[in-house]
Amino acid sequence: MRVLHDVPSSEGVKNGLKRAKRLVEAAYTPVKPLPIIIYSVADGVRTYHETVSNAYLPLKGLPYSSVRRVEKYIGFNVSFETFYSALSNPNSVIYTKPIHADNQNVHCHYGIVCSCFVSEVLDLPYRTPCIRFPEIPGMQVIDTSAFENLQLLDIVLNVKQHIAIITDIGRDETGKVQFITVSESVLPFCRAVRYTPEEFTHYWLDNGYKIYRYPDLDRITYESDPFMPIPEDGPVETPFINRTLMTDYGNKANYRLGETVEISVFDPAFTAVSVLGPDGTSTTYPVEEGKATVLPVASGFYEARAMNGETASDPVEFAVTDLTLTLDRDGYRPGDEIRVKYDNSKDEVPVAWQFNVSATDRGCKGGLLPEGLPANGEITLRVPDREEELELYLITKNRYGFYTSDRVRIPKA
Repeated sequence: MRVLHDVPSSEGVKNGLKRAKRLVEAAYTPVKPLPIIIYSVADGVRTYHETVSNAYLPLKGLPYSSVRRVEKYIGFNVSFETFYSALSNPNSVIYTKPIHADNQNVHCHYGIVCSCFVSEVLDLPYRTPCIRFPEIPGMQVIDTSAFENLQLLDIVLNVKQHIAIITDIGRDETGKVQFITVSESVLPFCRAVRYTPEEFTHYWLDNGYKIYRYPDLDRITYESDPFMPIPEDGPVETPFINRTLMTDYGNKANYRLGETVEISVFDPAFTAVSVLGPDGTSTTYPVEEGKATVLPVASGFYEARAMNGETASDPVEFAVTDLTLTLDRDGYRPGDEIRVKYDNSKDEVPVAWQFNVSATDRGCKGGLLPEGLPANGEITLRVPDREEELELYLITKNRYGFYTSDRVRIPKA
């Protein structure tokens, strides 16, 4: 039987498929044991287990990790360059600062989750949680009584559990669907799995999933990235990773003002690190036991080079951000209106807001902010109807990716 693959209906759909492909086919090799999270199920109860993938074992598919505690999602907050350069540094936060949580789906300091995966594929403004996908204007529920209704980039969603996306459909010469490929971020790595109609029915539809169609597929953009190339990109140059010195967050990462930047120097010929600050002045730091420690005192973009006398290495880069929040009252009850003043020394507009439960870092309410806000101003939100202690942060963006404000606790009235 001859099976024909569905052809993308537009350039936007083609771009979305390329976005999905590079997430599930990303190839990389950790230089130390890579923190990952897996799970087991007993009597219908899921239990998460922190473990590692061995050093120098080649891997495929970006790692799953629900990194809301640090808001370092690969693709949105962490660029592919930042992720791959951090992987190459044995002293990076990927290896030295795994996130430990009690029976939660998080471990690696950088990661991607199911909603982040689909948000990236659909080129959404920012990571959108599963529960909010049906609220996107124009989203349609698709009739699954006949699989012939399915199209590429249809969303597979159970708002309380998981989200995935269809990236290939095979039909026979009469148009009858013979297989459906679903791409997704799952523990421990992103993957694409092909299902027969029977398998798709029992694995997805019988477990409460519905099919949705995003209305703006034609608007999806795509730009090839040398760190995660796919065949459709054509020839790409081998990306450069500085092996002489590396920051602990990876190249072109965002740090919060007050955070220490640890720079590892791997060539013993270099005995100092020169850091060029946003004001144009340079400061020299000694290399001690292979590292230089920098505590920036101003926000902006920095450049660091290893020094051997007058000889300088190629640079690495990082940014420091200082978006801060101030609340309008000393205490709040669940459901209260809350006015939040935000201040940023840079002309970078906030794009989203997020409440978390302080004790678990689990999100409990969030959303996109309206366009056209000033870089400094005030917004009004409503405290989630939760009794737990909560914290709030805003999210904005510079050329290295999305970054967060400081996190403020919501005091109880």
